[in-house]
Amino acid sequence: MEFAFAIAALAASIAAVVWARRAAGAAPGDLKTVREQVSLLAQRLESDSARLFSRLEGIDTRMVHTQAQSSELAASIFATLGDVARHTATVAQQAREFTALQNLLRPPKARGGVGEAMLEQLLRQVLPPPAYMTQHRFSSGVVVDAVVRAGERLVPIDSKFPLSNYARMCDAADATERAEAERAFARDVERHVRDIASRYLLPDEGTTEFAVMYVPAEGVYGEVLRLTHRKRPLLEIALEARVVPMSPLTMYGYLETVMFGLKCLTIEKSAERVLGLCGRLQRDLESFAADYETLGRHILNARARHEEGARRLDRVRDGLDRVGRLDEEGEAVALEAVPDRRLG
Repeated sequence: MEFAFAIAALAASIAAVVWARRAAGAAPGDLKTVREQVSLLAQRLESDSARLFSRLEGIDTRMVHTQAQSSELAASIFATLGDVARHTATVAQQAREFTALQNLLRPPKARGGVGEAMLEQLLRQVLPPPAYMTQHRFSSGVVVDAVVRAGERLVPIDSKFPLSNYARMCDAADATERAEAERAFARDVERHVRDIASRYLLPDEGTTEFAVMYVPAEGVYGEVLRLTHRKRPLLEIALEARVVPMSPLTMYGYLETVMFGLKCLTIEKSAERVLGLCGRLQRDLESFAADYETLGRHILNARARHEEGARRLDRVRDGLDRVGRLDEEGEAVALEAVPDRRLG
């Protein structure tokens, strides 16, 4: 475009020069020269215009091609978005159907079912079977969800937890509704704490002086630690009733501690057996030492007898040797006393 404007301006300038020369009465030769220059300039202008139009056509072709590609890309994007929207709608419908089916199949006491399953799975992962029991029944007929053996005592664990008002807290539309749901939730927790303390703290049946309230989620456990009821923290109310709230993480830590204690008890029992074996070995060693000393004395006595016998044997041998030498000497003397008859 700038090139075209430059050419147009140049042509206008030349025309102005020609008009000025004509008006001034220029010679015919000069006008002819000007016309030739104008003709050359027009030819150059025509050639440049042709190149410019060719370049513009190429740009237009590329623009058309780019626009077609953009249209195809936009159509593909819109088609993909349409597929995503359809799939999203399908998933949402399936989620609604699944929620409706879950609500339809949920039993009346489902509030404790999930907690009991999570607690049992956690106990199974950490403790050996003899260290815990599920659905333990007391003599009164009360059944606690689980008990953990702590030495000679049983730690009762309740996994049923009131979650309805907690759900109201999460779904509250404004601060007023949430505050009301928090108060209701705090009342539920306090009531549940009192119920655990009255039902499961039975020292005459071997339970510990405290019970565990298993809270099934860390978020719910955080609300139990945060909220108050009648201007008192829920945690303080629970501990005063000798009920200890535990989340899955704190329960895992407690069970690991119990497992460590069981290992220590096992080591202690093994140490007692080892000490018993060491005492028995010590007694056996003392008995063997006495027998060995007796044997040594017998060996020393036998050696003394052997040496004494060797000395007596040497004396007997010496006596026999002397007897032999005496016999030989006596025979020689006798021979000397007999006269020689050949001489007589």
